[in-house]
Amino acid sequence: MKIIHKTSKNETRELLLKEYFLNAYLIAMLKRVGEETGRIARRREESALEPAPVRIR
Repeated sequence: MKIIHKTSKNETRELLLKEYFLNAYLIAMLKRVGEETGRIARRREESALEPAPVRIR
C-alpha cells in the first residue's frame, strides 16, 4: 500500500506503508531496549554500593 503526499509545490511523495510502520516499530523497540538496559544498570549500581555484612569474632 502506498501513501501519496502532495507538497506545497505540488510535488508528490510516495511512502510505502509497510516501511513506515516497520521504521516506527524499530524505533519503539530500540527505545524500549534502552530503557530496560538503563533500568538494569541502575539496579546493578545500587546493589554494588550496598555495604557487606561484617562479622567480628
